[in-house]
Amino acid sequence: MDIGLIARRYARALADYAESNGEMTRVAAEAADFTEVHNRLPEFRETLASPVLTADAKIEVIRRTLGGELSPSFEGFLRLVIRHHREKWLCFMLPALIGIYKQRYGIVDVTLTTAAPVDDSFIERLSETVGLRTHSREVRVIRKTDPSLIGGFRFRIDDRLLDASLATQLRRVQQKLGKQPERQL
Repeated sequence: MDIGLIARRYARALADYAESNGEMTRVAAEAADFTEVHNRLPEFRETLASPVLTADAKIEVIRRTLGGELSPSFEGFLRLVIRHHREKWLCFMLPALIGIYKQRYGIVDVTLTTAAPVDDSFIERLSETVGLRTHSREVRVIRKTDPSLIGGFRFRIDDRLLDASLATQLRRVQQKLGKQPERQL
């Protein structure tokens, strides 16, 4: 059984349904919140996996954990998944939905890690450049600061990483020097 294929099918069905109801943005936000909580709280995962709880009880736990009312599309989807005992695959289905949402709406998430903070004008120029290169409508830049980079930056877009940090360059030089045979005079 291909879990990825199943997850993508469920995600596509939810995306189509939510879009037809005009709830796609809200459902994507709920999916992101669910995924964050699912990854962070083992108790939440255990509760969803419990065979003792009814579907209604699990929906109530999800509703309370996410802090309120769920959109009809998202709640209906959760009920369907839980009724068919596939809640253990929600951790694959919902990130797939978020990917579909970003693709359909032209959203790109970029992570920029620098040794020192960068100013807003640089981030705006970076967003414009990435938007033009990727043909995206919206570029979300997540800023991180990591002094261990010494200088330079790490730039991640989707699953691609450009590491132009001074720390990485120094490590590469050190590895090359360490592998050289010693010369005798």
